[in-house]
Amino acid sequence: MVQKVAVRPRILNGQTAAANQFPYQAGLELFDGEIWSFCGGSLISNEWVLTAAHCTLDAISVIVYLGSITRLDAIVRLEVDNSDIKGHPEFDKETFINDIALIKIPAVTYSAAIQPATFQSKCASSYPTYVDETVVASGWGRTSDTSTLCSPVLKFANLKVISNEVCAEKYSDIDNGMLCTSTVNRVGHCDGDSGGPLVLANSNLQIGIISFHSQDGCGDGLPAGHTRVTSYLNWIQANTRLRLN
Repeated sequence: MVQKVAVRPRILNGQTAAANQFPYQAGLELFDGEIWSFCGGSLISNEWVLTAAHCTLDAISVIVYLGSITRLDAIVRLEVDNSDIKGHPEFDKETFINDIALIKIPAVTYSAAIQPATFQSKCASSYPTYVDETVVASGWGRTSDTSTLCSPVLKFANLKVISNEVCAEKYSDIDNGMLCTSTVNRVGHCDGDSGGPLVLANSNLQIGIISFHSQDGCGDGLPAGHTRVTSYLNWIQANTRLRLN
């Protein structure tokens, strides 16, 4: 089986986003006391950002950027400390199981540039697997394995969801809380920052959080892993008190 590693900030062979195309996109600068790192996230209400637990694991402060496709040049810039971070208590950094976290932010005002992502209804009797659906990943960062510089503008890429059974042929510990996408034409494995959103094409319906890829790097043809949002709707609601219809 191939070893998993956290997705680092990069969009591989993606397209440049237009202004306001992904108004739920958040950029996160995280400080662990010694090093600054960068992750993606998604705005899910005017007071909450959703991201990956491996991004926030050792963070003592986070700067949240909203409302712009230009990295670190946002309409809204907010700084919070680790008391505002709620990582999943059962996150496993070896397997990436339960790779989900929430960040509480001061309330923001919605505009054309700042809007929340949406979820499937928590009241649904069952959820689709999304297999063969076209989905969109977005984020900032390096555009190739050899690049050393982050992209100054937001990038995105269209991907296809594959079954967990197919994904499990390459990785161990693929559980029901995960969702995988294929990598075709060297597009996929690094399609977005860690913690960034995965949404159904032509919508703001978020179904995944970008989580891991293989240890061999981007564009190696192996699936990319994401946290399956529908598996965590109860956890999100319990920790945010949001009404997820």
